[in-house]
Amino acid sequence: MALTGNLEDIGFAELLQLLNVGHKSGRLQVWRGEERAEIFISQGDVAWARMRFERGPEVVYRVLGWRTGEFSFQRTSERAAREIHESTEALILEGMKRFDEWARVEAEMPEMHAVLRQRAGAAQAFEELSEAAQCVLRLVDARRTVATIVRESGLEPRLALNAVLELQGQGLVEEWGAPSETATILSAKDHLPEATGAIEFQAISQPGPSRRGTVRGRSGATPQGGGDMGKRDADTREAKVP
Repeated sequence: MALTGNLEDIGFAELLQLLNVGHKSGRLQVWRGEERAEIFISQGDVAWARMRFERGPEVVYRVLGWRTGEFSFQRTSERAAREIHESTEALILEGMKRFDEWARVEAEMPEMHAVLRQRAGAAQAFEELSEAAQCVLRLVDARRTVATIVRESGLEPRLALNAVLELQGQGLVEEWGAPSETATILSAKDHLPEATGAIEFQAISQPGPSRRGTVRGRSGATPQGGGDMGKRDADTREAKVP
């Protein structure tokens, strides 16, 4: 019988601790959208962890940064060779250490909230980049901020920032503001390995119950109050930005 749940109800670190205390063995799958990680648990410890382009402890560190997602654990009697030799406790502590470092870096660097997009030539230069820069470039999609990229890369914060600087120094990425009608988003789809991770939008809508499995984004405010239609039209024209 499978154990299933939502990361909003039980965090990934708590889930790993639960399986560790119970000395469980089986396959743990964690996903959000099209991004999926598969982790084999042997007697409560992580034997191996894999994603589409990554494997090893970095996969665990990346999933520890997920705030949303779903999971399914299926018990099994099969054996698996250990590729990860760190204990569950050591993996969680290292992941938490990276998040603490990330928080300090974010506080020190206001530009962490800048959105990055790829520039022409990024796909052609991909193979010549360092592994860290390749990992970061997969996440640059004209929507993620630097802070989101650092957190979701699974890399040590300083290493991820150095990768961002490497990409900026080579002119492969740039800061990008809100899209306009004439703006063109440069995409490396079908050229680069598929970007992993998901974007978390901060909702500014009116308070109300959230629904599991939905993505909340920014929404425009609904006009409130009375007054005649002519006055509202005039106010709207005055509020328009050239």
